[in-house]
Amino acid sequence: QPNTQGSFAVPLLELDVNKQLFEIEPFVIQVLPALEKKDELSDEIQIPSQVVLKTNKPFFLVRSDVSNPFVGQAFTLTMSLYVPANNVLEMSFDRNDIQIPALIQQIRPRNCWEENFGITTEQIVKVSINKKKYTEYRFFQATYFALQNQKIQIPALKLRVISLTRKGLEAIKKPVYFTSAPIEIKLRDLPHHPLSGKVPVGNFQLKETISSSISKTGRPIMYTAILLGDGNGVLWDNKSPESDYFMNFEPISVQTSVAPFQEKMFGNKTDKIQIIPKQPGKFALSHYFNWIYFNVKTEQFDTLRSKIVLDITGNSSDHLLNTGQAEDEVYRGIEDKKTLDVSWARWVNWSQLVNLILIFLAIVIAFLVWKKSK
Repeated sequence: QPNTQGSFAVPLLELDVNKQLFEIEPFVIQVLPALEKKDELSDEIQIPSQVVLKTNKPFFLVRSDVSNPFVGQAFTLTMSLYVPANNVLEMSFDRNDIQIPALIQQIRPRNCWEENFGITTEQIVKVSINKKKYTEYRFFQATYFALQNQKIQIPALKLRVISLTRKGLEAIKKPVYFTSAPIEIKLRDLPHHPLSGKVPVGNFQLKETISSSISKTGRPIMYTAILLGDGNGVLWDNKSPESDYFMNFEPISVQTSVAPFQEKMFGNKTDKIQIIPKQPGKFALSHYFNWIYFNVKTEQFDTLRSKIVLDITGNSSDHLLNTGQAEDEVYRGIEDKKTLDVSWARWVNWSQLVNLILIFLAIVIAFLVWKKSK
């Protein structure tokens, strides 16, 4: 978050991951002067129906952006004082360093995962309510994910401020209390599913990149998958695909981050995986990369799938030994020898020969025992 305008140079960064060095090229960030937000562009917010707006009177409010979320779905609680633009009452805050933390303790719901917006001093935001302009003094904001279906009750809270009445040169101070309306958040159970409670709940999208979708067998390909959404990204499955006859997968890194964006908390999970093709052909990565979650828009379990298709050329890795990267001179040229052309060089041939000999001996012994008994 820049504090002033100007040009800021970010130097070259080097990162050592599993003894492999990655470089981030240096770049410059240009910070322009802040533009004053116009009144007509102020955010329109929704307030609970039980809140009665008095003409030109400030009011204190605790609100949730979702009133009936699913278990595991994100809902954001905000505690603010709203002062109308044409307010004539002169006020000042009274020991917010003591009373705000005490009020926050009454807000925090139990049995919920919390992601805090990190507000340490009141944020001043220009908003619009019922087409009337207000200044919002925001004291607290956090996103919660309910771990189980329990009704969440947030009681009425009292915020104390100091009103100033001037008589001549004398300023008379008087405490004034603003009381928020209690709110209730009713949770909904997820539909019956084996993965209920084990996958994220929310709105998600998949952004993926690949170093090259056209390659040859044995040549590494770098695949990056970014899962972005407003759900609890901790529940994403971190297990990478298992290698098979066609592909070999080597996980490079897994990075997760959570950051506020506008009025919501968004999570970002980035997987970097090295793919080494072993067979030629066309391969849809959707067979290997898919992520299941509960879609709150459709109210159904959904799956994000890769849309990348690899086009692989070259020789099959089990027919042609690839030693192109070997440094020892003793291996030079060995890749030109097809291993299947050596008829008795494989263990399976020797094991079959031994089995035939044992079967023959068993038949001879059985014949001799039968002849002796006669």
